[in-house]
Amino acid sequence: MNVSVTTTNLLEQFARTLMTSLDGSRDGQLSTTEFTSFLSKFAGEGFGTDGHSSPSLNEGPVPELAGFNPSRLAEPSHTTVKYLFGRVAQRYSLESVHDKTSAESLQQQMQRDLKAAGLNVLNVSQDKIQIQHNDGQTSWFDIIRDATAGSPAFQWLDTGIA
Repeated sequence: MNVSVTTTNLLEQFARTLMTSLDGSRDGQLSTTEFTSFLSKFAGEGFGTDGHSSPSLNEGPVPELAGFNPSRLAEPSHTTVKYLFGRVAQRYSLESVHDKTSAESLQQQMQRDLKAAGLNVLNVSQDKIQIQHNDGQTSWFDIIRDATAGSPAFQWLDTGIA
């Protein structure tokens, strides 16, 4: 890429070059999707542990993550099971989810990445997932909202069932 130098500030030059390369729509603004795509590629998160691209990784808009704080999702120091799950979930499309059976299928596809993120997934059932916490306790969480309503979103809802 050729970059014309119009300033002596190297940091500003770098920022302009980076912005140009990230702005896929060339509208002069960096969307959340464009920035997320960059971060995923930069962090190598677009690949499974075997180095191959995961087939269900989200190529479109970031799915809705109901009840997740975006700043906590972006901050690696938030290592609760909820945010470990959220960081994985935001990379998966919900387009294939039309009912509880397809929700369960998507969760099965996410297993390798969830394990790599540090989650001990014991079981999946329909739109729910059973996690073993670091202290040995287990919990079921409803993780896909509106799986049958046509507008699914990821969520983290403790079902209260151990």
